Formats: sequence, structure tokens, C-alpha cells
Amino acid sequence: MDKGEPRPQQMAVDFGTSNTIVAFWDAEKKDVVLHSVKDVTRPFFYRHNGRRYEIPCIPSMISYRDRNISFIGSQVLDRMLENSRGTFRWMKAYIQEGRRIKYELADGSRVDFFDAGRDFLEKVLLFAAASGHVDVRSAEIAFTVPVEAFENYTDWLSETCRSLGVQRYRFIDESTACIFGYDTHLQPRDMFMIFDFGGGTLDISIVRIEEQVDRGRGCRVLGKAGCRVGGRSIDGWLYADLLQRAGIQAVDARPASALFIQQVEILKERLSDHESREYDIVHQPSGLRLSGVYHRGDLEDLLEEKGLYRNVRETMERAEKRAYERGATREHIKDVLLVGGTSLIPSVRRMVSSVYRNVRSYRPFDAVARGACRYLTSDIETLYDHIQHDYAIKSYDTKSKTHRFISLVPRGTRYPTAPDFKKLSLRPTREGQRFFGVDIYELAEKGTSGNGRGEIIFDLNGSVVFDNGAANALTGTEFWMNENNPTFIEADPVAKRGDKRFSLSFRVGANKNLRVTVRDLLTRRLVFDDYPVVKLR
Repeated sequence: MDKGEPRPQQMAVDFGTSNTIVAFWDAEKKDVVLHSVKDVTRPFFYRHNGRRYEIPCIPSMISYRDRNISFIGSQVLDRMLENSRGTFRWMKAYIQEGRRIKYELADGSRVDFFDAGRDFLEKVLLFAAASGHVDVRSAEIAFTVPVEAFENYTDWLSETCRSLGVQRYRFIDESTACIFGYDTHLQPRDMFMIFDFGGGTLDISIVRIEEQVDRGRGCRVLGKAGCRVGGRSIDGWLYADLLQRAGIQAVDARPASALFIQQVEILKERLSDHESREYDIVHQPSGLRLSGVYHRGDLEDLLEEKGLYRNVRETMERAEKRAYERGATREHIKDVLLVGGTSLIPSVRRMVSSVYRNVRSYRPFDAVARGACRYLTSDIETLYDHIQHDYAIKSYDTKSKTHRFISLVPRGTRYPTAPDFKKLSLRPTREGQRFFGVDIYELAEKGTSGNGRGEIIFDLNGSVVFDNGAANALTGTEFWMNENNPTFIEADPVAKRGDKRFSLSFRVGANKNLRVTVRDLLTRRLVFDDYPVVKLR
């Protein structure tokens, strides 16, 4: 491969229940850049050690005017459509639950949460492409998934990627991504607690970094516990409290509820940075108004009354108990990593810090997206001592008129490999053939078969053809790794039809380069000696 060839662009999507964050890898700065889109992303602000941070988030919601016209993210909030017919939110949770109920839109078409999630991600990718950061068809895109996500969710995500034309997609579990995003120095067997307190749930995972991973899953869950309470629950409690203070019945406040809830959420967030905040929320059409001063202590009393702290303590204890059953104790936990907007509440952070040492809380919104983006770069490669994806040679079978693959380097292969890790031989099918080569593909899905030993020949058009039974057909997503330099072997003198002309021996080097040694069987000449073809992952 030409050393001057630019590396593929890299992007990560943290599709969350409440908010979605998109990140790009800036190769020049060697850092992650978060994606901000006017009228689509909504800024989240927080302070840490006296510094103010702004994180662009896309609210995970889509609203359909009809099947062909829709709005996402802040477009929905700005139009106050979050409670309207044709609006879908909490999509990730419903997809994981397998909820296939169809809802009728204004134009009579029917959409379920699986359709809505796909359409939402399609717009997210379209905005990313329009920004000029990536070419979606050639970019490497990492999607985060829950640690114990069921196959139906990852299958849906795979189908969505293929339908949207994403050729190089990866899955990484959210806990591992969070660890990468917190810039933690990792060693196999390190143990972490991920305290994920988001909009819908509190999820606590105690995980251990593993040397062996599958489909991007780099950690083993030792203990996990959850509670169906989150930021939206707190918004509801705070909203009810403000209505009570104003003497307004909930049924009477319905016309203003969308505006009130939106502003209540902002009030809650500001109380994380201030001891008290004035509020004055007016719904002009109805004349309803909420106004007054709310103190952080008032919110903490409300959370105590509603049992939030008790639920948090019990959830931590259940996660610890399950980890203890597998030989892990609190003393083994290297760091506790806080993520999710609700983890920013000062009393929640104090509570966690009173129980655990080494609590980190400076990337509550973007740790998962940042970590997923870093996962695609060489920064993370040193964590693994094996190849993480399947690589194969692709050909066209003129008899069956289908493409076929032969396995070259299977996922899970430890490197560096032996010098003769894979062997192949080449022969021409036309008289006077001069140029030969192999097309090397990275496969997004496992499915390559064959042991990698055999012969490949070339048809009259110069395309590679396997001999009988060398490999089986494969359906899946693939990416051509050496498209710019597929034909790199020259026969001198030219080859005669039918003669076995070249022997190829492949190995994987210490830096994950796929290297080939090529010998001319006619002249006994060494054509290439340990020639680097492509970089593997």
C-alpha cells in the first residue's frame, strides 16, 4: 500500500436513550472533536475544577410530519413537538425491549420504534456527512452498545448500518468506551465501576478488562445492577413540586406542560452549579406561570423524600454483591467512572465519593463517545494482542457468478504470527499475463470459511478465481483494504496459461502490518521479501 495514502476517517456514535453524541477523530490534533450542528444539537454545560465545559448533544427524538418529513433533536424541542403525535423518543430502550408496535402517522403510514431509530440515525449520519468531516461510505464508524445488549439490538444496528450504506462499522460496549474516554491507563485484569446515571435509568457495572475480546467487547461484567430512575424521574418530581408551590393542579397545567417540563429540566441542571436559582416560566397562550426561588437544599430534600438516595445505595450494593460472588471486592476497583447527566447532581457525587475512592467525574456526557472514537485509533491498539476483525481475499467465481472469499487472517489471531502463517499459489488463465495481485478485504461480520490454503488463478479478465471448493460464499459487509494497490506482482518473463507461477506466504508483523513474501516459481527469484501490504486492526 502506498505509504502516502490517507487513513480512513473515523467517527463514533453514542446513541443514547435520552441524548446522542457524535465524535470525530482529528488525526492532526490527535484528539477527539465533538460534532455540533446548528438547530440540531443542544449544548449541555457543566463545571469541573472551576472550568466550564460545553458538550453538544442531540436529544434522541424524532418527530414526523409525515413519512417523508421529519425533525430530530433540538428541532423537535424548538417546535415543542416532544409530546405530539408522530414523535418518538426513548427509542433505544424500546428497541432493546423488542417493541414492534406500529403507530400511525398523520399521512396514514405506520412506523414503529425500529423504523424511528433507523430514521433518526440516518439523519445523524447525513448531518455528519454534510459537515464535511466524514464520507460515511468509507469512514470507520463505531457504535456504542450496552454491555449486555441482546442480539436483537445489535442485529438491528447491523441491519441499520447496511441499509444506510455504512461499510465499516464497529461495536464497542459502553463500559469499555467509557474507560477509554476517561483516558485511563489500562492493563489486563484492571477493574472499574461504571456509574451510569442518565435520563431513564441508573446502571452500575463492575467490569474487568480482558485480554480476549469479541466484536469489540473488551471487558467482562462481574456485577451489574440497575434501577428505573433517572433524570426524567427527577424532572417529574420537580415539576410536580413547582406546580404545588404555584397552586396549580396537574390537569390544569396540561396545555403548558411541554414548556414547563423543558424549563424545569434547565432549572435542575443549573442547581448543580448554583446554590439557588430564580425561575419565572410563563406559558403565553394559557397565562399559566411558575415563578419563585428554588434552593439546592430544596431539591436534595425532594430527592430524599422520593427515595432517590436509597435507590442509589441499594443499586450499588446489588452490583457489589454480584461481583463479590465472582471473587471481586470493593478493594479491587481501580476507579469509579461517573457518566450521565444525573451523575452531575452534587449530592449524588458526594454519596458515591463517600463510599468509593478514586471517583472520576470530569467526562459525564462525552466519555462514551470519546472512548468509542479513540477505540478506532492506534491509541488503543496496544491494549490488544490479537487481530480484532476478519480479513479475507475476494474473488469472482465465473461458474456460479458470485463473489467468494478465502480466509486470510481470522479475527482473534494473535500477532506477530509465524512467517508462513498463510500460503497461496497463483497461476494465470491467459497466455502472456504479466500482472498479478490479491484483493484484501476487511469483513464487518464473521462468516468467512476455508482454511486459507489452496490455489487461486485468474480468469480471462484478470480477476482472481479460486480453485474448486477453496472457499464458500459469504454474505456480509466488507471493505476493500488495498483498493489503491491491488496488483503489485509482475511476471518477468510473462506467464504461460495454466502454469503455477507464484507462491505467496503471508504473516502479521508486530505492528499489525500484513506482510507477504512472493517467490517466482519459474525463475526462483524472490519478488518480494516480507512486503507490507495493509495495516490490520
